[in-house]
Amino acid sequence: MKFPKISIVTPSFNQGEFLEETIQSVLDQNYPSLEYIVIDGGSTDKSKSILEKYDKQLTYWVSEKDSGQSEAINKGFKKATGEIISWLCSDDLYEKNTLKTVAELFNAYPDAALVHGKTILFDTIGKELIKGATPEDLALKYFAVIPFPQPSSFFRKSALDQVGYLDESLHFGMDYELLLRIALNFPIQSVEPILSRYRLHDQSKTVRQQAKFADEWLLIFCRFLLSNTTDYSISEQMKSTGIFKDDGIRYVINSNFTEAELRLITGYFLYYQLVIYNDLLDKAKSFQLIELIRRVNPEFYIQHQLKSIGLKLKILPKGLISFLRKLMRR
Repeated sequence: MKFPKISIVTPSFNQGEFLEETIQSVLDQNYPSLEYIVIDGGSTDKSKSILEKYDKQLTYWVSEKDSGQSEAINKGFKKATGEIISWLCSDDLYEKNTLKTVAELFNAYPDAALVHGKTILFDTIGKELIKGATPEDLALKYFAVIPFPQPSSFFRKSALDQVGYLDESLHFGMDYELLLRIALNFPIQSVEPILSRYRLHDQSKTVRQQAKFADEWLLIFCRFLLSNTTDYSISEQMKSTGIFKDDGIRYVINSNFTEAELRLITGYFLYYQLVIYNDLLDKAKSFQLIELIRRVNPEFYIQHQLKSIGLKLKILPKGLISFLRKLMRR
């Protein structure tokens, strides 16, 4: 079997509580052609001593101030020389034999620029949940959201070199933005294997800062909409409700989407926004999104029973909704 060089980048900042376990999960792969790079943002906890401990086993590491996770990952990408590349955050883990599985998958799918599998979500009290992309409309969902777990995604470096690395102006939605540029230019392959473990804890960005994720995702999605030469007035409908952002950036799109495709993509995007704001009990934003989905894609509105969701939000007080959710999660 061919073992292409795989480069793994771990960005880290004050994650000493988890960093060593992450490093071990990569080194314990025993992959014959591994390049492992750790970029630390100048941590003030025990992270640097951990990196010094593994100095001889790491291809490269540095601990210095940076502007955030996007810059840290890009620093690693620029150092990477592998044919296949990914990043693993300093609180996540790889499953056993993940890298050998990834090599097999890229050999099996020579045209794929990105291969993604499943992950196990886990928390501090032992709960676990397998998370992965669902096949329905998957090719369109790539443009609406990340429908798969980032730690279980791997890229061909040749594709990254062509589309560019992460947008360093973004600190929450940079992986979605990169996925969008990949999806506009290359084939993507979804696979079944569980490749990683995604840790949920109180200090993780995913848990603590959902609204900031939603805000950057909106900016990125509007870039995508405005890059289509014919967007079928969808952007105007979004502007009329105040749910719109435009920073002037546009993407190269070689072929336009049909009206049905673009309205379905927009339906998915707005629905994922609704999930976040509904979870945050932001009723005003949730009502706004439900009405926008009804206008942009009436069929989607009906299929996902958004009228019923809106009625529950209208009738039930926030305190009761929060209490009922806590009961369901036990």
